[in-house]
Amino acid sequence: MPGAELRHDSADRRGMAMNAILGVAAESVNAAAEVMLLPSLILAFFAAELTPSYATIGLAPAIATSFWTLARLPALLITGSRRRQQPWAFAAALVRAAAVAVLAVVASRTDPAGLAQSARPLIGTFFLCLIVYALAGGFGSVPSAALLRSAVAGDSWSLFSRRRSVWSAILCALAALIAARLLGANALPFPGSYGRLFLVATVCLIAVAVFTAAMREPLTVAPALSAPGLSPRALRQTFFDSRYRRFLLFRVLLSSTAAIDPFLFLYAVTRLGAPMTAIGGYVLAGVLGWILSSPVWMWLARRSGARAVLQGAAVVRLIAPAIALVLPPLAATQMVRDRFPDGSALSTLYGVAFFAIGATLAAQSRGGYDYLAALAPRSLLATYAGMTNALLAVVAFAPVLGGALIQRAGYEGFFGAIVALGLAAVFASGALPEIPMPARFQSEPGLLETGPRALLASRL
Repeated sequence: MPGAELRHDSADRRGMAMNAILGVAAESVNAAAEVMLLPSLILAFFAAELTPSYATIGLAPAIATSFWTLARLPALLITGSRRRQQPWAFAAALVRAAAVAVLAVVASRTDPAGLAQSARPLIGTFFLCLIVYALAGGFGSVPSAALLRSAVAGDSWSLFSRRRSVWSAILCALAALIAARLLGANALPFPGSYGRLFLVATVCLIAVAVFTAAMREPLTVAPALSAPGLSPRALRQTFFDSRYRRFLLFRVLLSSTAAIDPFLFLYAVTRLGAPMTAIGGYVLAGVLGWILSSPVWMWLARRSGARAVLQGAAVVRLIAPAIALVLPPLAATQMVRDRFPDGSALSTLYGVAFFAIGATLAAQSRGGYDYLAALAPRSLLATYAGMTNALLAVVAFAPVLGGALIQRAGYEGFFGAIVALGLAAVFASGALPEIPMPARFQSEPGLLETGPRALLASRL
């Protein structure tokens, strides 16, 4: 009956409006949880408290990035053709929450005195939970994106994206402040302080699962995310595309410079005398770098295109290793020692390195997908993206090699190698071909991650 149809349409509109609110809540709270679990800073330093091996420390961000990326392929194959995406997204959210909850309980109940005898049980639990967390996160990102695409009305997607960005920025900054508080001067002895932080992250992840379950998945099927085409013809066309090879070389070089990220804080503690409680402030610096630079990259993308954004990312990437190389000799001069005897000002200045890393990741997030989408043939975009992410999953283990290099050549040799890689990335960005950008381009959500979670690692 006409009246029944009107009531049904009205209920659908109310459901879509509520879905948008729940979607913003789920995405922003999830971003906050991931800030509290930053692999390149928080999780890397957690591992550093348990092992003297630099290679093992570098394994934390390597696992988080590579396993997250690799888990997306089976997710595309398994869930891509299914009508219901909500159960998969909800199950993945629960698994992530359970993994962090186990780590929180074990870290909270571990006796600090017992770690002096053997840290193997805790570090084994840490890496096991990290693997499960990363796999569930990568797998769940596919159905979660598909659920959002179908549950949020198309004509309100732009408004939804703006609200998601604003609330994600607010909650990410709040999460950084929470991390600074829980790991600050009045924190519990290690690992109890991290146990509390992981507990807060667990609460956030449970909230994400609740928001996901509360969404109303419509009966209509959204266009499924396409799995990368692996036919010999598609792979051949990808490899023989000279423009794509230049882009891939640039991305490999730029992503390789991320090997420095998990060791910057250790360097600050060992060489600059920064207190271990400064980790929260550096997390906040990274988040602020992301938030404050995003409008600049957006303006640059609109004015000059995604190529200019990627070139800017390569230049800004050089700031962190340059500061790490310059600051210790500067701190050793008599003039600086007389002016800043306690070294706190230098530790604060060192935060610029983390600010630059956050800004770089924001640029990669904005420019990476847009440039590749304009470069690749539309029918092969999934193949181009899949090949890129597969290679970056291997490059994600650069911190492990970086840790081995530190043990052989010291920090100075390692930072010099990173500067050389960064300069090579700058030159490679100059070789990127000019690609005409669409007048109005809207990235397809879920194919490649472009949200605040790019702070986790240098994903495309």
